[in-house]
Amino acid sequence: MQMLKLLQTTSAFCLLALSGYAQGSDTAPVLLARNTAATADPLASKPRTLNNLGVFAITGKVIDDTNQPIPGVSIVLKGTTTGTSSAADGSYKLTIPDGNGTLVYSFVGYKSQEVAVSNRSVIDIRLETDTKALQEVVVVGYGTMKKSDVTGAITSVKTKELLAIPSTNALRSLQGKVAGLDITQNSGQPGSSVSIVLRGNRSLRADNQPLVLVDGIQYGSFVDINPTDIESVEVLKDIASTAIYGTRGANGVIIITTKKGSTGGRSTLSFNAYVSSYQKGKYPRMMNGDEYAQLKREAYRTTNGDVYRADKDIFQVTELDYLQNRQFEDWQRYVFHNGLLQNYEVNLTGGNEKTAFSVSGGYQRDRGLLLDDVFRRVNGKVSVDHKISSRFKVGVNAIYTFKNQDKRDNPLNMANKILPIAKAFDDNGKLNIYPAPGYSAQFNPLADEQPGVFVNNIVDKRLFSSAYLDVNLYEGLLFKSTIGLDIRDYRNGYYRGHNTLANVGRNSTSGVNLNNTFNYTWENTLNYNKTVGNHSLQGLLGTSTLGTNYEEFTTAGNNQASPITGFYDLNSNTASKAIASRLRQTRIASFFGRVNYKFMDRYSLQASLRTDGSSVLAQGHKWGYFPSVSAAWRVVEEPFMQNSNLFSDLKVRASWGKSGNSAIDPYATLGGLSLSAYAFGTTAAYGYWPSVIPNPNLTWETTATYNAGIDFGLLNNRIAGSLDMYLSRTTDLLLPSLLPPATGYTEVMENIGQTQNKGVELTLTTQNIASPALKWSTDWTVSLNREKIVALNNGVTRNEANSWFVGSPTRVFYDYKKIGIWQLGEEEAAKAMGGYKPGDVKVADLNGNGKIDPGDRTTFSRVPKFTFGVNNSFEFQNFDLSVFVYGRMGQFLNYEYNTAYKPSALENASNVDYWTPENPTNAFPRPNSSYSTNNYLFQSTLGYVDGSFLKIRDISLGYNLPKALSSKIGVGKLRVYGTAQNQFVFSNLKDYDPERGGDLSFPLYKQLIFGVNASF
Repeated sequence: MQMLKLLQTTSAFCLLALSGYAQGSDTAPVLLARNTAATADPLASKPRTLNNLGVFAITGKVIDDTNQPIPGVSIVLKGTTTGTSSAADGSYKLTIPDGNGTLVYSFVGYKSQEVAVSNRSVIDIRLETDTKALQEVVVVGYGTMKKSDVTGAITSVKTKELLAIPSTNALRSLQGKVAGLDITQNSGQPGSSVSIVLRGNRSLRADNQPLVLVDGIQYGSFVDINPTDIESVEVLKDIASTAIYGTRGANGVIIITTKKGSTGGRSTLSFNAYVSSYQKGKYPRMMNGDEYAQLKREAYRTTNGDVYRADKDIFQVTELDYLQNRQFEDWQRYVFHNGLLQNYEVNLTGGNEKTAFSVSGGYQRDRGLLLDDVFRRVNGKVSVDHKISSRFKVGVNAIYTFKNQDKRDNPLNMANKILPIAKAFDDNGKLNIYPAPGYSAQFNPLADEQPGVFVNNIVDKRLFSSAYLDVNLYEGLLFKSTIGLDIRDYRNGYYRGHNTLANVGRNSTSGVNLNNTFNYTWENTLNYNKTVGNHSLQGLLGTSTLGTNYEEFTTAGNNQASPITGFYDLNSNTASKAIASRLRQTRIASFFGRVNYKFMDRYSLQASLRTDGSSVLAQGHKWGYFPSVSAAWRVVEEPFMQNSNLFSDLKVRASWGKSGNSAIDPYATLGGLSLSAYAFGTTAAYGYWPSVIPNPNLTWETTATYNAGIDFGLLNNRIAGSLDMYLSRTTDLLLPSLLPPATGYTEVMENIGQTQNKGVELTLTTQNIASPALKWSTDWTVSLNREKIVALNNGVTRNEANSWFVGSPTRVFYDYKKIGIWQLGEEEAAKAMGGYKPGDVKVADLNGNGKIDPGDRTTFSRVPKFTFGVNNSFEFQNFDLSVFVYGRMGQFLNYEYNTAYKPSALENASNVDYWTPENPTNAFPRPNSSYSTNNYLFQSTLGYVDGSFLKIRDISLGYNLPKALSSKIGVGKLRVYGTAQNQFVFSNLKDYDPERGGDLSFPLYKQLIFGVNASF
């Protein structure tokens, strides 16, 4: 309810502001106007009027190119903050110190005009329409296109929006900013990635993350690129936009375009830096010493005829002494520390008419919430574009990233279950390895922080580069050849001593994982553009070759001779030595083409076809064909719309297309062998046995999508946005089918099954206030997606092992449904239902047979019903303020805190409301010492909770140094800012951020950021 009230309040506030327009408010919002012809009116001149106060008074009226009044136009005396706004009839009044100044007239959607007062007391003005927004260029597959000509569902995000919110991963900045794009933070550990799903999950076995391209080359979901190096991000959502990428575009495409140099002959140096201090966000506490002691008493009371036993009978001697002397530990207090993130970026751009260049570098250091959990990153980027002649142009782009991470194992699993009646350090300050008396399985959660016992170091080096050649073959005919190389070396070395959380007193372990990746892309395209009268034609032909090569080497062992050498002396391991290696190679060859036709700037038609050949599929099934067609009608350009005062933009779009996914491991169609070891006399011998049955008929998963959309602008684009509806169906899913045991195999991979996604996406921008003193705009995104499994193999409707059920989403929990706790007075009903008693978990009898059996299990969707983002931006003089609200509604999560409640009291437990005869709650079952630690009746049902949340994710306040001051210190632009992230989270879960997904390890954090942006 709190979340709904907040949304209602925000909506009401915006609507109230918008209503000022109709009432002639001086603070009426401003918006973009549509593309129409404009002519200037001569300025009207009237005699000078000087009022009694010694100031100059000016009146006038502002109209557009159709002679209609424009309300909300900002009229400001240049170089000052003195100004006003035009009223509903376009009129305005303004007083200035004298009659010699210059007035600046500005309104979003119109060209700003500067008019000298020249002692005139009446100045009427006609503003010309600014067509720049309609002429804005967006990046599409293998090219660019005017925004007004786009026929597919594409969302563009510019650098300003990315830089508004500091982030270590540029893609996280898109959270809540793009309708249909569901982004969640996986973990609060430094260097962690994000999960990205665009328009729902399609595949059951394959990766559902969209394709991420950087300057046209495949990159990956963790973008190690400085946000200041990014020019724009385009999200291609429908098949009409993504089909040109074939198999790689099945889950959507995110195109990142990096900044290039300038050709103006002037160099620009920019600097971006911020420092963030952060601490754990909402995180629940476990029981303290007194609470745990009472839990243990209740657990033994239950098994003692409802009579409490004496403490000396249930607590070990030393434990009882600790209890009486209140020797308690708060383990979370020891584990958590304050984090510190530092980020520095510098960028130099410049060039002349022949050569443009961009050079940048960045350094980041993130010290996490846990001790010795540190992520370091150094990266650099070089981009050079050179015009050889009027016909030839070449360019190169290279990004190098070096990451060095000391990565902690999760200590919170132990910290949350070890008893609080314990002593972390002895009297000499030395760590107690077994701090809970009498519990040898409970290890000190600080064990990994001892000097020399734990090392887990990752070094990751990556060179991501591309080069191109442009050849202008003929007027309108351009050939481009691009080659991209992605070279990566990764090493993870670890040493864990015997007294660490991983080994808990057993032999030490050490090992190294080495892998290297070499990916290449070679693409050639031929673009043709021709306009004749009202007809415009654009054609594209291209070829693409992609190859991936992945090699991995691992070696490990136990009981290393000395911890001094860490993982650099693996040969000294005396037990369980192991060596492994593998190679993975794939190839994709493609041919593609696209045609765009436009008539009279009103009607657009696009068709494309791509054919992909994949090496992972079987002979005779390697090639797939992926067509698309789309159309758009710019209704606003029709003659009958020319005099419309309501619509400033109106375009209708429709599309259909197919894409594919070769979602199987390389060599799967060939079958597989597994190693088998046996004794040959006194000598070890090895053999191989066929473990994977080949299927020579495997082919593509195929997704067909329909999309209908409308782009609109109302009241001079004061309200502007887009609405899309889509339906997609994925067929021939690559899934395993069970085989009879007599065959010698358990399963075989086949093309079976179907999934479906349908949804609605709304993007809306409202310009609420645009007065000289204050500007306020709001961006809204809302996404509703409904996904389901339509069919599985051979008529099967459920696959319980993988939690796949026809009619349910692709990602669900499958279990019983808790409806409460059996109460006193329900003894007979509880017994009849299955031998239960008061205090036990009560679950629903969904099949109605009068008992609890496996048929009563049901599904809980892990997929949200809808997501939304609301961003309010304010500008007041030199200050700017943004408030971003993000929400994710209708998904279930498995909350580890609830399942960490231990009725047996053999471990510490979550501090929850549990049942006793004196406290007949319906929340958690009665303590019971006869239960095992992790197995009691319907324990798992406690975890399934509504994971809906709303968070004020970012609040950012900035100050831009006035130009007069910045120029004095030699700075072109200087902005300082502070940002508060994740400070306010609203959900049904107390002290937990549901975006984490239910896990208690590496919680999400709240942070305060202080930064500066400067350019010279």
